[in-house]
Formats: sequence, C-alpha cells, structure tokens
Amino acid sequence: MGLITSSCIAVFDVFEMPFKDAFLSKEKLLRTLYFILAGIFIVGYSNWTKKVKRENNTELSHDNAVNK
Repeated sequence: MGLITSSCIAVFDVFEMPFKDAFLSKEKLLRTLYFILAGIFIVGYSNWTKKVKRENNTELSHDNAVNK
C-alpha cells in the first residue's frame, strides 16, 4: 500500500524533475519509508480488528439462547 502510493507520487514527480531527484533523493526515500510504515500499520490494524471481531463473534454464538 505504501509502496504503491509513494511510487505513484514519484512518477508524477518525474514530470517536474530529473529521475535521480524524483526517486533517489534523501527526502523522497524518507517519504517512501514513511508511506511503507504507515501502510504496514494500517493493514496490520485492519487485520487485527477483523480478527478481534471474528473471535468475539464465535464466543457470542456459543452463549446464544438458540444454541442452548
């Protein structure tokens, strides 16, 4: 997710500046790292919340009056 976002931004930057400045400058590499870390956090958090909901739903289904 983060790699795709930073790649798209870099492609648009190529139209305005040389390739080296658009892809290999320290600022752009730090931005890419930031987007990758943010993407990992967002995907991980999303998967974790889905897992918690799934675990809570299985626990609640056993306590259901219909299942007793």
